[in-house]
Amino acid sequence: MENKIKALIVDDELNICENLTEILKDFCPQVEIIKIATTLPEAEQDIKALSPELVFMDIQIGTRMIFEMLETLEINFEIIFISAHNHALDAFKFTAIDYILKPIDIITLKNAVEKAIFNIRSQLFSKNIKEFIKTTKKDHYNIAKIAVPIKNGYQMIRIDQILYCKAEGSYTYIYMSQGNHIIVSKNLGYYEELLKPHNFLRIHNSNLVNSSYIKEISKSEGGYVIMDNGTTLSISKSRREETFYNLNLK
Repeated sequence: MENKIKALIVDDELNICENLTEILKDFCPQVEIIKIATTLPEAEQDIKALSPELVFMDIQIGTRMIFEMLETLEINFEIIFISAHNHALDAFKFTAIDYILKPIDIITLKNAVEKAIFNIRSQLFSKNIKEFIKTTKKDHYNIAKIAVPIKNGYQMIRIDQILYCKAEGSYTYIYMSQGNHIIVSKNLGYYEELLKPHNFLRIHNSNLVNSSYIKEISKSEGGYVIMDNGTTLSISKSRREETFYNLNLK
């Protein structure tokens, strides 16, 4: 019996890592998960220290793109990208680099693993990955959509249609310009980091706003903003100076 393929998972969603591990155990027994990394520094350290033959990785870890790390590494392992974002699927297929969407489809995963194992046995690693990174990373740094978890998978929502996000305990309520809202089981800090590059401001422990949708700003009563839909959101005392500075107010 041939030795198992040593594999590493790089993803910041632990439930996805655990689910993938179980699927591989049941349907791809020739693969052995030797480590799970949830940050880019951890992933880089594990790849160098453990020399995996196969790496399953999400494109985006927190607010950073995986390409930041891959550009610094010698790619002597196979890569299967797994992500909730589908905007680059055609580009991956065009370059013959495997890319699997969340939630994970078992047949698609099995096919990708079989192809990866063939390449590993034949010492045919992803030779076009560097060129692919060079030509696609710019688009990935400007993701127009984010994936939010829902009951049976993920919903893709446009960042420019998010009015504001509001914390409710460990949950975040995402209010959309269409008038609807989405409840997600991630805290507001997660979305603050994710949306900060897209002109979102944390004006209160409970409020993260899209500055493009601010209609009025008041300095009275401690400070508050009125959004385009008429919603009034408080600015906390501790964030008042920073908020006014970011909005170019004196």
